[in-house]
Amino acid sequence: MELARGAAHAGWMSFYPNRIVRSSLLFPFERVTFIISRSELNSFANHGWLSHAKKKDISTTVWCLSHRQLAYVQKENDLKRLCGEGKAETALEAINEMERRGIFLDSNNIIELLQACMDSKLLKVGKRVHEHIMRTPSKETTVISNKLVEMYCELGDTMIARQLFEEMPQKNLESYNKLLFGLLQNGELEVLDIFTQLRNHGVRPNGSTFLYVLKACAGLKAVEEGEAQFKSMSVDFGITPTMEHYVTMVDLYGRSKNLMKARDFISEMPIQPSSIIWETLQKYSKIEPISSSGLNLSNKRKIKSNLISNQKRMNPDRSRAYEKLWSLNKEVQEAGYVPDTRFVLHDIDEEAKEKALLYHSERLAIAYGLISTPHGTTLRVIKNLRICGDCHSFIKILSSIEKREIIVRDNKRFHHFKDGKCSCGDYW
Repeated sequence: MELARGAAHAGWMSFYPNRIVRSSLLFPFERVTFIISRSELNSFANHGWLSHAKKKDISTTVWCLSHRQLAYVQKENDLKRLCGEGKAETALEAINEMERRGIFLDSNNIIELLQACMDSKLLKVGKRVHEHIMRTPSKETTVISNKLVEMYCELGDTMIARQLFEEMPQKNLESYNKLLFGLLQNGELEVLDIFTQLRNHGVRPNGSTFLYVLKACAGLKAVEEGEAQFKSMSVDFGITPTMEHYVTMVDLYGRSKNLMKARDFISEMPIQPSSIIWETLQKYSKIEPISSSGLNLSNKRKIKSNLISNQKRMNPDRSRAYEKLWSLNKEVQEAGYVPDTRFVLHDIDEEAKEKALLYHSERLAIAYGLISTPHGTTLRVIKNLRICGDCHSFIKILSSIEKREIIVRDNKRFHHFKDGKCSCGDYW
């Protein structure tokens, strides 16, 4: 019921406690005055809910505003705050409460909430937000669909991302670019197929599109295809290559072990090669051995002591995880795994190096996941450092033994381990 349509007491609007300036019995079309913030005023106006408003210092005169609209604005502001703080699960609870009242989110709030799920790495919450979107009267828009594709790719579920993409009634360039980048991020190199779809549907690619295509060519070591696409971007579409495009081409030549072409390509660049160009070339010109950090004897003893003391402080769950990890280590070694102690930079003996490798965080996380989830469940591990080569080899073999898909997100990309292989093709 709208306030301007009948007699009512202003005090029963509890959505804005202590905000009411004057409380009186309202007759039809009588005004009621509130003290509200500028952001709330803007929110009312943006939704077209103000039939009349006047700004007088900090007070605003409002006509024809319903309880549901007041509730929406309060919840909308709460959601923005929660999303900004990365509290996606709490925000979702607020959404469910709004939905029970028949209040649904607009596209801007949905986008913010999906971004919060991405920032917090909460795939399950993201799926629940997706379910909410499907129940809303307006359903999905292209903007929301693009964000969903981005979210699922960012959180490692490219299968749903691709399904959403294929089912989109309308796709724009952003739709294709979101999927192309997401597939690359997850080590899936079907980028050229998606690019062909883009061309067939008459969508004009941009510089980012070609960057993703060139990166896919580098992953596939497809030199001729990469050269053709690099030429096409400028000849057919008038796009000037950036330094990133040049770096990716050098990477393509390096991966395909065609260093002579890489050097010729660099010498013919119309712009000054950056330091990253030379670093990329150097990476493939010579494989440098991993150096030691040269710790002194007291530090060696400290490392061994820490390994022992850490085990003594374990709680029951961690103890079970360690026991599982020791068991897994035996199984993986029997399957052919040999610890690569080059990835331990401390100057300690070989036995201590092998133990240091065994206790890397991703292995402990996987061990805990194996003992705490049903058989066959996909394990997802997120770490803020680059996965080391030894852990990469360990998890590849482990995925084959355990018959599980193990997804590890390091600071560079996703690694999908399955049946003894990794989606990155051992390049990362």
